[in-house]
Amino acid sequence: MSAKILAAALLLTALLAAGCGGPGGGAAAGMNVRRGTFEIVIPAFGELQAAKSTPIVVSPESRFALQSIAWMAPEYVAVKSGDVVIRLASTQLPDLLRTEEAEMAKLNLEIAQKEKQLQKEKNDLTGQIAVTGIQRELADVYAARDETIYSRNKIIEDAIDLNYQTIRERYFQQERTQLEKRIAAELQLLQSKARAHEVKIKQFQDQLNNLEIRAPHDGMLIIGKMWNGEKYRVGMNAYSGMKLGSLPDLSVMEAKVYVLESEAAGLKESLPVTVRLDYEPGRSFTGKVAGIDTIAKPLNEDSPLKYFEARVGLDVTDPELMKPGVQVRASIFVEKLDDVIAIPNQAFVFEGDAAFVFIRKGGRVLKRPVEMGARSLTQTVVTKGLEEGAQILLGQPGAAAKAGRPS
Repeated sequence: MSAKILAAALLLTALLAAGCGGPGGGAAAGMNVRRGTFEIVIPAFGELQAAKSTPIVVSPESRFALQSIAWMAPEYVAVKSGDVVIRLASTQLPDLLRTEEAEMAKLNLEIAQKEKQLQKEKNDLTGQIAVTGIQRELADVYAARDETIYSRNKIIEDAIDLNYQTIRERYFQQERTQLEKRIAAELQLLQSKARAHEVKIKQFQDQLNNLEIRAPHDGMLIIGKMWNGEKYRVGMNAYSGMKLGSLPDLSVMEAKVYVLESEAAGLKESLPVTVRLDYEPGRSFTGKVAGIDTIAKPLNEDSPLKYFEARVGLDVTDPELMKPGVQVRASIFVEKLDDVIAIPNQAFVFEGDAAFVFIRKGGRVLKRPVEMGARSLTQTVVTKGLEEGAQILLGQPGAAAKAGRPS
């Protein structure tokens, strides 16, 4: 007996017994106990989605200029690998690229002029070194050294001139070495600036090339949603890394469902689930809870209600019926017990930790202790103290309860 049938039978029995109090029965409604199936079910709603899908994202390189969505392929349309699915637009990118290219051209001209100037200075020093070397060699060859032929003053003057030419040659050589180091440092700085501009130019060119987002493989385009559930559309801004859509693998589907926070007691992974499609309510599909968000969140910013989002893995995928975005209703079975006695919660009375029910027996109302098992929002399983066929009262019997004794 299903939970709905059991509940209907209990309600009918209670209504029929409501006026049959008999002696001492008071005005409390009654019902006959029956064995059946007890279920704790969490209701949920949501939509189908692919268990696996390839995201369609804005390139991570797209972080230098503001972009907007200029065109999107129709949703749920089959696309081929390489097809353009989303086209972005940016008025800033061309200007940024032209600015960098102009800076690069200016820097290349500066590097060429600097190389020409430094090469001239280097050539001048090289010429000075060559001339000084010749002068030193001549001074060395014609220097007066024989004291029998030349005066002492002449010998001293020639020695001083030779030393001067040697020192002068060494000085120019040191100047050339320092110039070469300075040339290397200045050119390295300019080339470093040039490389920085080259990197920016490449980034802007790549971003311009990425304004057309293409399908990585064959599939069906699904337009993405923002945090508030609104789908992306033409005219909206697009930022680096933003997921604008996806190409799902339709061979394996799952359900993304939402559970009201106040009804989520007992919700955990691996619980069995029954899913029904809104437009095909006569068929049901089984599955299990595959994942649950750790924090309950409102579905929109104006709602005071919070929901846990859960993923339900389906045992079977029907490609003809199951498409991404199809609305579903789900029943998550926290607990299911067959052939048990379950009675409405309002039938219990409590004294401390002890639980009791009032039964009608032989024209009298008796107060009977019972042991409770699994409990839902409406019913509780009685594990001991109550047999099938017994007639219980739904509520307090009033003063007539004094006529009976605990049995």
